[in-house]
Amino acid sequence: MVDKVLMQNLVIRDLPRGASRPRIALVIDRFDGRGGAEIYTRDLAGWLANRGCEVHVLARSIGPMEQRLPLVFHEVEPRSGRVAFAAAGSERLAAIRPDVTHDMGAALGCDVFQPHVGSSLACQRAADMAHPAWYRPLRRLMRTCSRRRDLVRFTKRQFAAGGSLIVAVSRRVATDITALHGVPAERIRVVHNGVDADRFDAVRNREAGNALRRRLGFDADDVVVIAVAHNHRLKGLHVLERVIRRLRRDALPVRLLTCGGSGHGRSDAAVVHVGRVTDVAAYYAAADIAVQPSFYDACSLTTLESLASGLPVITTRHNGASELITPGVDGFVIDGPRDTDALAECLAVLAVDRWRRAVVGLAARQLARARGSNASFAAIIGVYAEVLAARGRTLEWRNTAGPASCHRPRLAA
Repeated sequence: MVDKVLMQNLVIRDLPRGASRPRIALVIDRFDGRGGAEIYTRDLAGWLANRGCEVHVLARSIGPMEQRLPLVFHEVEPRSGRVAFAAAGSERLAAIRPDVTHDMGAALGCDVFQPHVGSSLACQRAADMAHPAWYRPLRRLMRTCSRRRDLVRFTKRQFAAGGSLIVAVSRRVATDITALHGVPAERIRVVHNGVDADRFDAVRNREAGNALRRRLGFDADDVVVIAVAHNHRLKGLHVLERVIRRLRRDALPVRLLTCGGSGHGRSDAAVVHVGRVTDVAAYYAAADIAVQPSFYDACSLTTLESLASGLPVITTRHNGASELITPGVDGFVIDGPRDTDALAECLAVLAVDRWRRAVVGLAARQLARARGSNASFAAIIGVYAEVLAARGRTLEWRNTAGPASCHRPRLAA
């Protein structure tokens, strides 16, 4: 006999038709878990499906891990450009007829638009600043090419869609969207990212972390500083590397571990590059401090994962996730990545004070649990409810008793 448990499912109430199962469509360029937007979308899709929603995912490609989720998949024009993909996606959405359409940055005219990069213009400007001054004019010249012009025009159309509610993943992003893209503040809802704190439980991952430390050649006395990023320059890892080498010249036992990017870089006594990894939680468990000295980050999942792993985190005010941190309590926020003295000072204090690392790390974990993925996704449900309310429909929670059902994923024709 299967025990029945009390669960909460989402339902849409329409008068006089009664209650129905919500049909949600998520649109993303690639549904493969490779980057922050992809991981967030995968977790949101699974969360919605577990709460009774029929979830459709439209993407160019579906990753093997994602294919195991209880979702309906639609692979759309894998080799098309942005405009063609958006047009094909619109045709599929018209056929699916979902209750709510939610675009992660690849479509046009959806009910909810959540650009995970934040403001593309702000990101481009920050990327320029991450390079030497002599190289910046060349980068601006490169943006005049036809591909860049197409991206600018497409982005302008996305923000100009007056019927969409826009989810900004931080207050910083909301300000940029209004100032740089002319979107009225009343169309913007701020919902910070969140992560599954249980997945990054350092106690659970301790054995794997210790094994990694041994395999990577870290000594017991080494203070391992971890940085996770695919775009190393935009995330300020070149600055961090210089600071680490400076501290080592002052005889501090710090070593830098970098994850992400296209492959393995040059490793030495100061820096170990491991490239892209499949289980980043184990690498956090191998570290003592996390640093994200970003020139621009809408709301870094890496920062939130580090907090959830119980690591003291140092980041910059250019990272939207810094809005969640109380400096000196559950993390540290410096003015910018070029403030190398402030970064070096924070690292030096943490490197020599194991007790301080433990206290701040404990507070960081508590913060991540309070601002985790459940809270973030519940706020997204609030945005969906606004969309439906404008059409005279009500999205609500309903208690249901019964065993959890196991839905098999389907690939739509």
